[in-house]
Amino acid sequence: MIDEAHLTNLKLSEVSFGQNVVASTFLMLNYNLPPVTRIVLEGVENVPRDGMAIFALNHTDRYNYWPFQYEMWRHGGLPYTTTWVKGRYYENAALSWFFDQCNNIPLPSRGYLILKDALGVLDRKLGGDEYRLLRDLLDGRVEQNDLDDSIPAGVARLLTTPRRDFQPSAETYASFIQRWNDHLMGLVERRTHEALFEKHNNLIVFPQGTRSLRLLPGKPGLAQFALRYEVPVVPVGSMGSEEAYPSGNPWAGGGTCRYRIGAPLTLDDALADCRIDKPYVPFTREAEEHAETFERAMWCITEAIDDLLDEPYKLDPEGADARSHADRLI
Repeated sequence: MIDEAHLTNLKLSEVSFGQNVVASTFLMLNYNLPPVTRIVLEGVENVPRDGMAIFALNHTDRYNYWPFQYEMWRHGGLPYTTTWVKGRYYENAALSWFFDQCNNIPLPSRGYLILKDALGVLDRKLGGDEYRLLRDLLDGRVEQNDLDDSIPAGVARLLTTPRRDFQPSAETYASFIQRWNDHLMGLVERRTHEALFEKHNNLIVFPQGTRSLRLLPGKPGLAQFALRYEVPVVPVGSMGSEEAYPSGNPWAGGGTCRYRIGAPLTLDDALADCRIDKPYVPFTREAEEHAETFERAMWCITEAIDDLLDEPYKLDPEGADARSHADRLI
């Protein structure tokens, strides 16, 4: 699983050897052999040349950042990229190694930690109802002291079993998971800061957090980091990649992948009313003091992506992934 050692030992580089190898061999061959996969970059002049930026893309399919990265690489003269990748994709050892070689940073979310912790204690995956109850505990919708004997046995074990540095007599389950999350996401923050400001990479983020043909409202993680460190957010509308990659097969099947790059969103213009003068630590419970500002910023970013999209990709504000959250996170 994604742990302190993985995040600490992750090697980031200004010029990614892994990205070079993948682009100059696998992707170059794949995109140029029949059926040819055509990649169109519109608005590349909007990519900042005087500093680092965060690319915010809609997430239509599993691989839609590959054609974007490849064409940026082929274009030349642009920084390499680091991508935030869900922790669940690091469960496979070979994939984990591959992601590490290509300058990716894993995100061990609170939901991911709930599920991995439960797997270690119960030796099985959580059911949807069990996950929902534990998530409600973490989100403060339910208080542990208010639970009665009717809670599922598996949940009861998670609340009362000592493990790692968790002593149930000294703190609540929610406090344990939140403390663990804050520690790991603190490492994510530091590695992301390193990627942008020391390795001079741009960052790729899918703010909607899950795949969907239609754009979904963005989650706050991107805004928390971008506002804290005043990093320009460059909206990108991705269209057509889901036809090149209709399944889990990483070999593109042809067609046209179009990326429409918008003007950067900064605290000097589009995000001017989202400036936060009080220092905070992104990705922690402390940052939630500014939740309304993050939501306002994310709507600005979501709408900027939406403005770049054609039908049938445009925003579905009521959209939701039909899969259970437990299935999505592991």
